[in-house]
Amino acid sequence: MILKEKEVEVIIMSRVRFKDYLNDYLECYHITNKEFASRLGISQKHLIDILSGKQGLSADVIERISGVTNISVEYIYKMEANSFLEDDIDNYLKVHGLTESEYLQKFNYKYLIKNNYIDFTDTESKMDIIKDILHFLRVPTIEQVSKIDKEAYFKSKNDKPELLLLWLEKCYRKMLNEKVLEYKKENVNVLVNYILDSAKKNKFDEEELIRVFNENGVYLVIEDDIPGSKIRGAFKVHRDVPAIYLTRKYKRIADVYFALLHEIAHLKSDFNMAKARSFVAYEDEVEDKADKIAYNWMVNDEYYNKVCKKNNYNIIDEERFPKCFVVYRLAKDGIISYKSKIYQKYNFLLEKNSI
Repeated sequence: MILKEKEVEVIIMSRVRFKDYLNDYLECYHITNKEFASRLGISQKHLIDILSGKQGLSADVIERISGVTNISVEYIYKMEANSFLEDDIDNYLKVHGLTESEYLQKFNYKYLIKNNYIDFTDTESKMDIIKDILHFLRVPTIEQVSKIDKEAYFKSKNDKPELLLLWLEKCYRKMLNEKVLEYKKENVNVLVNYILDSAKKNKFDEEELIRVFNENGVYLVIEDDIPGSKIRGAFKVHRDVPAIYLTRKYKRIADVYFALLHEIAHLKSDFNMAKARSFVAYEDEVEDKADKIAYNWMVNDEYYNKVCKKNNYNIIDEERFPKCFVVYRLAKDGIISYKSKIYQKYNFLLEKNSI
């Protein structure tokens, strides 16, 4: 009554508990409940309760079944866990009045499939897609999804939390490939000065940018956002190591540098608080405090108010601060138009796919 493990592995586990397979196994090999129970060293009633689903499989019984049938313990556990997860998903959807498709819409799952965002097991099975998303997010139950980053700081209402969680997880996984040196408080000034110098030279080099941040003890991940989300960037701390995540929404040089300076402002002011939170910047509203710090870094407030905002100011003569930063602030304050030639010239479009 030995069944080779490779023969067992071809069984489709979806919607099948191990008890269901075991029933078929006994029937296929013409084994009575009495004989199998005797081989396992348990009572016949105990076996019948297992086969009917009235009683679960204990670790001891799983070990015995594996020894008698040559089915690996790992496979039995995997099959049981898969079934419990599917039951958990079904119950959750029922309680919340959702179909599998309606739940998956929250994650823009068609985009995920099209762009290979996750290594899906079976894109034809919505249940399998849900399970793969849960595995990607590293949660054991569907209920746990809503509890991830529950302590995250949101200035504005987050109406697409599922997309945010996917993006944060994608950034986290990408972050693990980076190697950072020790972070020190004074490194904030190093990063700010690097950005100011690069902006003055009209330079943007993503690979060099990541390297400089890593050398100064900060993870930097630049990752495509998921259509439908409002996410622009985030600041997190992983085991005392700061991390900045940025989307590729930005098209112009000053825009992307402002976003970075905004997150560095969180690094400067909110490092300790961020150990338990994520600071997430949204398109419709960003945190005022970090904005003010970032604007001042771009162009010193005193200089900006006394010099740049004057009617006789000529940006051609500007040497102290990056011209792209000056026009960025002037446009933000409505002093010049975003469509003006001066704005278009100095806050120029980055090359396609550069961020």
